[in-house]
Amino acid sequence: MTSKLRNIARSVVIIAALAIAANAPAAALEFEDIAGRWCGSVSSYTFTPGKLVVVLYADKARYEYKIDDYQYEEGSITVNWQRDGEKLFTKFSEFSGDGKFMAQQQNNAGSRREFKRCS
Repeated sequence: MTSKLRNIARSVVIIAALAIAANAPAAALEFEDIAGRWCGSVSSYTFTPGKLVVVLYADKARYEYKIDDYQYEEGSITVNWQRDGEKLFTKFSEFSGDGKFMAQQQNNAGSRREFKRCS
């Protein structure tokens, strides 16, 4: 009987710990979460502290854009960048726990796009 109660108590503690972890607020993201090269369905993005490099797969065209700054929030990173002197921003979220997936969120400049870390 004692071992049965111990197993029940252990299960209750595990379930409580999982519930607490699931409801804990997400930690703010940082540069390491977005840094490097990401592959999407039509292009790849490479993020450095001051530059965004976009390569389109269709014609291998390469574009470099100045990044003004990154804004880190819980679950998202907003990249403030410039194209031909025009100040733009792109928000990325849906970061996977293993750091291998993210999604560019839809805005006036474009649609939602999924990216995975390039290997």
